[in-house]
Amino acid sequence: MGLYNIVYCTFDDKSRIQAFINNHWKVNHSLVVSSELLEFQHLSADGRSFHYIAAENNETKEFDAIIGYIPTSQYDTGLLEKGDYWGAIWKIREDISNSEINTVGFFLWKKMFKLPYFNSYGAIGISNIAKQIYEASRLEIGYLKQYYIVNEAKTEFSIAKNITPKQLNEDRSNFSIKEIKLDEIVNNIINPAYSPQKSITYFKNRYELHPIYNYKFLGIFDNNKTLISVWAVRFINVNDSSVVRVIDVLGDLNGINNIYSQIQELLSATDAEYIDFMNHGIPAKIFKKMGFEELNLEDNIILPNYFEPFEQRNVKIELAYKADFDYVVFKGDADQDRPNIINSL
Repeated sequence: MGLYNIVYCTFDDKSRIQAFINNHWKVNHSLVVSSELLEFQHLSADGRSFHYIAAENNETKEFDAIIGYIPTSQYDTGLLEKGDYWGAIWKIREDISNSEINTVGFFLWKKMFKLPYFNSYGAIGISNIAKQIYEASRLEIGYLKQYYIVNEAKTEFSIAKNITPKQLNEDRSNFSIKEIKLDEIVNNIINPAYSPQKSITYFKNRYELHPIYNYKFLGIFDNNKTLISVWAVRFINVNDSSVVRVIDVLGDLNGINNIYSQIQELLSATDAEYIDFMNHGIPAKIFKKMGFEELNLEDNIILPNYFEPFEQRNVKIELAYKADFDYVVFKGDADQDRPNIINSL
């Protein structure tokens, strides 16, 4: 393109990436405030490049548009040939106008499909403008459904709103839940049931080694005491109360029977208002079998999604993806479970 040079960002472009985000996306964005977070999320394993593609103006030498991405191999290089990529910040400058700027923004996105071993692309938390582009490009559109179990012992709620605990009258299964350490898990013991595929190494690097957030890991064991699933969870504290959020999953949820009572024990032990679980791609009946209810976004029950800053309202998180397999999304995918207010943590 005449006015622009397409740049695959190197480590030396770090300051230009942060300046663009700060000036044209959000002032004091977490990726600007924390270089450690930016590198954790976007710096390649060899430290030479950032996972950003930019349109460099040949006249000003500034970035006029960028798109960030996160390959699953960011957290496990063994997944490189799987070719699964998530989109992150995608932005063109709004303070300039020329004949190429809108075209180059779309061109950057199309470059995603030329990345090494490309197999799938997913964008989570999409804007209305991006949604229109994705629909016109015939990507699949969906949203994260929210499933939950309320702490029966609670009578007052400061995070949730208009919620009433409902006791499940189904028989308790012989499954068990306990906090585990990832180092306790033997490699390949957990079946990677969902795609984009993850691994124990992915979980260690993505969650255990996160530079800001503190994640814990719950092991789900069947009646033979066999570990069948691992859940990465995060405890969120607001207004002297807390909730438990399931952020990601290894293993197959389909094999888990009713664990409602076991979840109640977890909620009671932690004094959390509720546990929630966001997902696209796994049938609702599987969550129901485990004892979860599905949140109806049109109902008056409120289970917040925004905690930094806290907003007591429901949020529909829409997504778009291109894949030739059954695409499964959890809350920790892409850049969804990312700190927004660094100094508040």
